[in-house]
Amino acid sequence: MGKQKGIGEDAEVVFEEAWSKLVSDLGEEKMHFPKEIMWLGGAPGAGKGTNTGFIMRERGYTEAPIVVSSLLNSPEMLAIKASGGLVGDKEVISVLFRELLDPKYQSGVVVDGFPRTKVQAHVVHDLCSRLMHLRNKYKTSGDASKAFARPIFRICVLYVDEDESIRRQLGRGEKAQLHNEKVKATGKGELEELRPTDFDPSLARKRYQAFQDSTLDALEFLGEFFIYNLIIAQGSFAEVESSIVREMEYQSSQELNPETHDMIHHLPRADEISIHARQNLVKRLDSYAMESKDDLMDVVNELETEIYRRIEANVIAGKCSYPVPAAGWDATRVQIALDVLSDRGFRASSHESSSNSDSDGSDTTIAIEWDPPRIRKR
Repeated sequence: MGKQKGIGEDAEVVFEEAWSKLVSDLGEEKMHFPKEIMWLGGAPGAGKGTNTGFIMRERGYTEAPIVVSSLLNSPEMLAIKASGGLVGDKEVISVLFRELLDPKYQSGVVVDGFPRTKVQAHVVHDLCSRLMHLRNKYKTSGDASKAFARPIFRICVLYVDEDESIRRQLGRGEKAQLHNEKVKATGKGELEELRPTDFDPSLARKRYQAFQDSTLDALEFLGEFFIYNLIIAQGSFAEVESSIVREMEYQSSQELNPETHDMIHHLPRADEISIHARQNLVKRLDSYAMESKDDLMDVVNELETEIYRRIEANVIAGKCSYPVPAAGWDATRVQIALDVLSDRGFRASSHESSSNSDSDGSDTTIAIEWDPPRIRKR
């Protein structure tokens, strides 16, 4: 993976300084970073607070996000952020790396607000490379190999255009001001932060331009190397949630180890099997009528006289079972029965269990399900 000369060299210096300090304090064998990290950035007003919950749900993260701005809460850092500026890379990276080593994040975590500069983006790149190095170094070391899993980095951008961003920033400021007035009047609740960028259109525009020029550029750079999810957050909550669901779908080719993927990728996915299921069902039923007419007629007779009687007796339950006759029914007839029931709109499957009789063999039961009628409750 290539890096831009100059910026990449600066990033390497910053990364090595932070990494060396961690290794010196804790030891290399303790560098257990999360298996999956979602590096999340968003335009001002893109709704990160709301939409992060959707992202966490779709990726199965259980711990609260690491919000980089909350890690850097000194007065000096707060003053820089309030003016729409960016904090120093060295301070951000040092505190972030140490936080990521908390064992509670091992299964995966969202990092909200990083990277914001090209140097920080290169540091993310360097971190992945170093973690892959540790993975290869310890992969034959027993229990240690499990602690150094293959890192999965995902890049996620929540995007709104400039006009929408400014509108949302100013709207947020107005709401926060009204909220704080109510808190002061009633003495109930907590005051919300009032940011200068939420009241001055020129500062709000400056903040958006900083996102466009620095943060978005950094995230797009990482998108060349890692899974990149661009989510247009311009619409309603429901529309944005739907976009997140689509973007966060499992991608085995990028998330599994290459060796694992190569072993299983030739097997068809469920959607690939399902897409032709109806056509294949029709072909089988027509072939029964042409090539196994007697079997088909006997199965239809059994359906009419026995199986449908059980279905009607259990119609409210939405399911029943039918023990296949021991005589005269082979695997072909069982399959015919399953196909006919499927054609008629039932969900049917066959199950075998060990026979209780002294003879060798197995008992086959056809399980049948359907959507039961809705019974009005009093």
